[in-house]
Amino acid sequence: MDQQQWQDFLTGEGAIWEGPKVHFPETEADLHLVDLTPLGAISIKGPDSQKFLQGQLTCDLITLPDGRSTLGAHCNPKGRMISAFNALKVSQQEFVFRMPRDLTNIARDALAKYAVFFKTELADISEHFRWLGLQGKNAPQATTKLLGLNDLTAGEVRTFDFKGERILVQALNDRQVALLVPSVSAPGLWQQLSDKADPAGYDRWQQLQIENGVPQLYAATSELFIPQMTNLHLLGGVSFKKGCYTGQEVVARMQFRGAAKRRLYRAICPSGEIPTPGQPVFGEGEQSIGNLVESCRSEKGIELLAVLTIAKVAAGEQMRLEDGRSLELQELPYDADADPLA
Repeated sequence: MDQQQWQDFLTGEGAIWEGPKVHFPETEADLHLVDLTPLGAISIKGPDSQKFLQGQLTCDLITLPDGRSTLGAHCNPKGRMISAFNALKVSQQEFVFRMPRDLTNIARDALAKYAVFFKTELADISEHFRWLGLQGKNAPQATTKLLGLNDLTAGEVRTFDFKGERILVQALNDRQVALLVPSVSAPGLWQQLSDKADPAGYDRWQQLQIENGVPQLYAATSELFIPQMTNLHLLGGVSFKKGCYTGQEVVARMQFRGAAKRRLYRAICPSGEIPTPGQPVFGEGEQSIGNLVESCRSEKGIELLAVLTIAKVAAGEQMRLEDGRSLELQELPYDADADPLA
């Protein structure tokens, strides 16, 4: 089933499309079924997969048990993130990375440059698989009941069979579960799950990720940020104890010297056109003091994450988008000034 057929299927289920995003009527259900079409996937398989990735990524995959997941990034030699992702470790021989669709080709090609000396295969599987999400209170427990699984805990990765096809399940947190489904099986699983969960659009999923302060890179922001600028080191996505990886010297130097001048902030702004990733953010002067990371619509207006200059925020400057809309900073659910080495 290609993208057009999937769109036609969801349209028949009541969806309204806005580019790659889908919208459904808002409901107050305890559990929502979310179409994650804007997200893609990279598969890494082969006997050397863990060894290869360990030397490339910011996260530590050796200490990560099989059947678990972590945030992570792949940097260039200057420490700038080419890609950032959720890394799902099925086993030491198989990993799946979830990231925006427009980043998958960039991420795969960047990793492939270093993979030639390892027994591993990288593939962009976004056209053959789809991500679906289950979101709501106690989503992992609800998922286990709907799919007949054993208890699922936050961070866990599990597989199960659906009509002869393997489905990959990841519990991101206590409110979100992602399912990687072969495209051919997606309509059947959607219809089964929608009997117990109300359909919802991607904005609902994005809003919770933004509220949780979880950054996401896009093609437009590839190689723009060092991990600490996006608070990735505070979310378990950077290990300062593992061995060398591409860009490690720059990332470590910034941490040990406390040299980060920008970090991730959460904000809201009035409704209007959705600001795009990488769009500049201004303070009270005419020079950009940061860049937008991602944004979505909500009942509050536009919710967003942006990397901003720490000194400008501390000085109390009024932040604004390029079109003049002002930003109102919001609290993050974690201590953004914490030292992960302490």
